[in-house]
Amino acid sequence: MSSIPKQTFFNLPDEKKQKIIDATYNIFIYEKYEDVNIRDIAKKAGISIGSFYQYFHDKDDLYLYFFTCIEMKYMDKQKEKTSSILFGKETIPIEEVCTQIEVEFNRTWYKVPMEVMQKFYFGEYSRELHACLMDELMEYKNAGKLKDSVDTQFIFHLYTTSMFNILNYFRDNDITDENERLEIKKKYYQDIFLNGILKDLEDK
Repeated sequence: MSSIPKQTFFNLPDEKKQKIIDATYNIFIYEKYEDVNIRDIAKKAGISIGSFYQYFHDKDDLYLYFFTCIEMKYMDKQKEKTSSILFGKETIPIEEVCTQIEVEFNRTWYKVPMEVMQKFYFGEYSRELHACLMDELMEYKNAGKLKDSVDTQFIFHLYTTSMFNILNYFRDNDITDENERLEIKKKYYQDIFLNGILKDLEDK
C-alpha cells in the first residue's frame, strides 16, 4: 500500500504508531463520525494537534487508511485460503481473521457519511485495496474464461465502485441486519456480476 498517511507517520516507533491506531479504533467505535474532531483524536493518542497534521492530512485520511488496512488484512487471508478474491466460492468470516476491536472498527463503516464512502470507493484507497482483483480478471481473460466483450478496466471500475451503491441501498431501505447485507452482496457479486462476465457458469 502506498503512503496515504505522510511518511512521518511510518517513521514513528511501533509503540507510538500502535497508540495512534488504538486511539483511532476506540474513538470511532464509540463516537458518531461527525462528532469526532482532530483535538479528541490527538488527545486520546497522546500527540499534539500539530503532530497529527504531520502524520495525516485530515480526519478522513486517518479513518480511511486504518479501515483500508483492516480490509487488506481480510482480503489477503481470503486470497490465501480460497486462492481467489473475485471468484472464490467460500467467504471467510471477518471474525476469523481480525481482532475483536478491528471487527468493531470495521463495522463503523456502515455509519460514516456518504461523502467519506465516496472518497474511498472513487479514490486511491479502493484502487489500491482491490488491485489484486485486476490481476485475477487478467488471469481469467488470458485463460479465455471471460466473455469476449468484457473490458477488464471497465469491469474493474464497476466492481470497485458498486459497493458504494449497495451501501446506499442498505441505507435507503434501512437494512441493518448483517446476515441480510451479506446475502444481498453475495447475490449481486455471484449471481449477477460474475454471470455477466464469465463464459460458462461452471467457470465460477
